[in-house]
Amino acid sequence: MNFSWKKILEELRVLIILVIIAFTIKSTLVEIYVVPTGSMEDTILTGDMLIGNKFIYGMRTPIWIGIPYTRTGFHIPWFRLPAFKEVESGDVTIFEFPRDPFQKYVKRCIGVAGDSISINIGDIIVNSDTMHFPDEGKYIKGFKYDKDKVEKLYSFFTGNRDNINSFVVPYKGMEIDFNNVDDWQTAITLMVQDGNDVKLGSKTFTMIDPYEIARTHGFLKYKLLNLISSSRKAAIREQKDRSRFINNLNNEYKEDNLVNPWYINYGFENSEYLKNNITVNGETLNELGTYTLKYNYYFFMGDNRDSSYDSRFWGFVPDTQILGTPLFAIVNLFKFKLRMKVVS
Repeated sequence: MNFSWKKILEELRVLIILVIIAFTIKSTLVEIYVVPTGSMEDTILTGDMLIGNKFIYGMRTPIWIGIPYTRTGFHIPWFRLPAFKEVESGDVTIFEFPRDPFQKYVKRCIGVAGDSISINIGDIIVNSDTMHFPDEGKYIKGFKYDKDKVEKLYSFFTGNRDNINSFVVPYKGMEIDFNNVDDWQTAITLMVQDGNDVKLGSKTFTMIDPYEIARTHGFLKYKLLNLISSSRKAAIREQKDRSRFINNLNNEYKEDNLVNPWYINYGFENSEYLKNNITVNGETLNELGTYTLKYNYYFFMGDNRDSSYDSRFWGFVPDTQILGTPLFAIVNLFKFKLRMKVVS
């Protein structure tokens, strides 16, 4: 082997080592995030580039290896190191979106495991105390609220949830009694989030929602395209792209017999049928009798209360999907200006 080949191989080895180091830092210590929506305004603005601390809540080793910014790859075993602190109510937190872990969300923690929460005409009440509204949050109290109480978090809802009956944030050790379930959507969703193989007949329940994947497909790309081309052309291209994408995803889900817990109609009259036909890791609910949760869960909301897609609409986040907290907003990509703002 001549000298030139040795030099090339040596440079390649150094490059591979640098890539591994960069991947490890990105996966475990710090990461850069770009915020595509205004759900946390004015604490965090649309287009802000954030530096996130990924070890404050316990450094999580890489959970997935693949091609960056694609879904091509595979999951690997992981573990979490001891935390410097636990997530607390009021913390601005970065986490994986439960319905599509490839999406990273940043919201404010409203309730931790075991907390009792209700929302009364916009006032958030945690364990009987009214929560202070963030100083930079955006919300017009009484202007856009729903008069009817929302009974169940996973029921379909199109408006802004400013009235929600009291509920308890699920916690490790919490027991689900299958003879006393009045909200099957929540019960089944939590068992799936707990990492179980939950089936109804030949169909397998999954947290991954094709509509959520399609909803944000190319989100940032089209935001940027709007800046350099006409909004009409970008909108047409985006609509065609999304339609093609969701059709392909739906076909994949049909072939694999996958279904989301929140897209099935449940009722009290179906309880016996569900207990006899839903299995958790191969056992029917009747055989199990009860199920004990393995993880702690959290409830998150955006500071821009009137324009935030958050836990009021899609439920709880397990502690396994907590990533960290944003430290700084360093620049705003959509306004092309430096921010250099401390977030938390």
